[in-house]
Amino acid sequence: MHSVELLVHSIGIVFAVTAAVLALRLIRLTGALKAWLFIASGLVLLAVVSFDQLIFHSGIAGGKLELLHPALIDIASVASYALLLAGVIASRTVFLERKAGLELLQAQLDRMRRTSPEAEAAMAPGESAVRQALLTPGKAGLQVLPALEYMKVEQQRAAQTLQEWQAAFDTVSTPIFLYDRQYRLIRANPAYASRAGMAVKDLLGKPYFEIFPKLPSPIIDPPQYSQQGVVSSELTLATGEAFISKSLPLYNEANEYLCSLHILEEVTQARQAEKSIRRFKLALKVVSACVREIPQKKDRAQMLQAICKVAVNSGFYRLAWIGRVQNDAAQTLEILASHGQPADLTPLQITTWADTEASRTPSTVAINSRKTCLAQDLLHDPQFRSCHRHAAKHHLASAVALPLFRQNDIWGCLTLYSDEPFAFSNEEITVLDILGSGISFGITAFREMAENTAQLQEYAQRLSGLKTHLEKIIVALETAIEARHPYGSAHQRLVGEIGMAIAQEMGLPEEQAYGVRLAGILHDVGEIKLPEELLCKTGGLTEEERLQIRQHTQAGYEVLSGIDLPWPLAQTVLQHHERMNGSGYPSGLTGGNILLEAKIIAVADTIEAMAYQRHDHPRMGLPAALAEVEKGKGTLFDTAVVDAAIGLFREKGYQPS
Repeated sequence: MHSVELLVHSIGIVFAVTAAVLALRLIRLTGALKAWLFIASGLVLLAVVSFDQLIFHSGIAGGKLELLHPALIDIASVASYALLLAGVIASRTVFLERKAGLELLQAQLDRMRRTSPEAEAAMAPGESAVRQALLTPGKAGLQVLPALEYMKVEQQRAAQTLQEWQAAFDTVSTPIFLYDRQYRLIRANPAYASRAGMAVKDLLGKPYFEIFPKLPSPIIDPPQYSQQGVVSSELTLATGEAFISKSLPLYNEANEYLCSLHILEEVTQARQAEKSIRRFKLALKVVSACVREIPQKKDRAQMLQAICKVAVNSGFYRLAWIGRVQNDAAQTLEILASHGQPADLTPLQITTWADTEASRTPSTVAINSRKTCLAQDLLHDPQFRSCHRHAAKHHLASAVALPLFRQNDIWGCLTLYSDEPFAFSNEEITVLDILGSGISFGITAFREMAENTAQLQEYAQRLSGLKTHLEKIIVALETAIEARHPYGSAHQRLVGEIGMAIAQEMGLPEEQAYGVRLAGILHDVGEIKLPEELLCKTGGLTEEERLQIRQHTQAGYEVLSGIDLPWPLAQTVLQHHERMNGSGYPSGLTGGNILLEAKIIAVADTIEAMAYQRHDHPRMGLPAALAEVEKGKGTLFDTAVVDAAIGLFREKGYQPS
């Protein structure tokens, strides 16, 4: 009898504890706190009583050890039964609700089972999808899942859907986040966390406008009261980054606000491209107006002043000035023409072209390097510390300096300033290089006119012709830019410069050599019609992609072919990839059928591509470039052109500016 009592009390303890745990779990699952709290309390109290009786009957301490007074044991037993009874009564309502819900669900499932194919065709798409999800193949055909099993399947499906949604949310490359009524982040994808520079877990609970983008107030205010659906606006940050901000408030079935979904679509590059195109077109108009002024002036001073005035009066540049180098001991830079703000250039300290840390400006760099110098952030560029204070005072935020030449000698520079940082694009620099070439041509022409007045009429006609021809080139470029591609202007300029030097080394007339330079600047203009992703591709090309790239010569020809020019620019652009043995493209021309200008550009293009750093392959160096053209002498490249290039670089030590 004694052992039986021990077994009964032990089983009672296990039963009570297990039942209490299950009751607590039911509390969590159903939310019926009152009913299940009664049951859990009663079971725990019953377990305590059983444990006390187990100790008493086990004989521990001679059977004299009891945790509770006998009177308390009786009270606790009665209390536990009372609590269990109260729990059962309170839970009856919960069970009845669950039973009614299951019965209703089972009735709906049975109705779906009896639905005919014709009736299913008339169902709404959502209802039909639910029916298909409920039906499962069985021995007697399609059977409907039992209600409880259906609820289990739906719970699993909901969990899977949530997991898939979270995975999709996290893999989107666009910054996305959710926030509550107080604009506190409740979820953010890794793309947003990356832009914020923080881990996702560190973002949660903080107002999004204090994290990213950092703003004095929310973008949309207040989000929970917006009834307009998606609210979209453009946002530009102090860094220059631009975003399309889209906010969508989310509501539950009772039309109660839950949270807001916010998407930040970056459009910085698109806005910069639009700005670049606008500036490019305006630059074309400025250059066209400047070129129009060149033949109309009686002397060089009037020409230079007119160019500065046109540039500033266009509203495009804040200041323009032209200086001439003096070969004295102080390396003086003589200002010959200027227009804009400030009217007095003395504070800018541009009195010397000596390239020292104390006097370094974009102008001194351009003159000494013989290359176009671009300062996109003049106020902060450490290279131009001497300019910071004066640039800030006179609102000169960016600058470009163009070297001017008289034949092959550096003559001076044209410097243009903008009141916006990062204002100059590659396309704009390409156009300004053409302006620099035109000014250099005019400087040379006016000098020769002064030395030989008998040629005055001839040079006037040449200048007038130059104006007309350059204007036609500008119009052609403006047409082509509609299919904009950001090709590198430095490559075009260097090919033109090297080509002109080779032409001069071969003894060609100055005007023909100048035409070679223009052809070099424009030789890849057809690439403007090719997709940007193709031109920027760094890996291997497919055969189809190679054929597509080869079309740039024909596209360039089409841009320039309608212009009546004194130089064969269109044909040169078309033929600059032809080779002496007929292995080139697009027509497979051989030696005597290829223009001399195209032969020169072919060599200049190869040397520049191999000897100087480019975006699509590493720099190989000048010796390798010269060896390459020498290896192809007579087969790929014209012998006379290669000999001139070898003599120019190896024997005379020529280096492009």
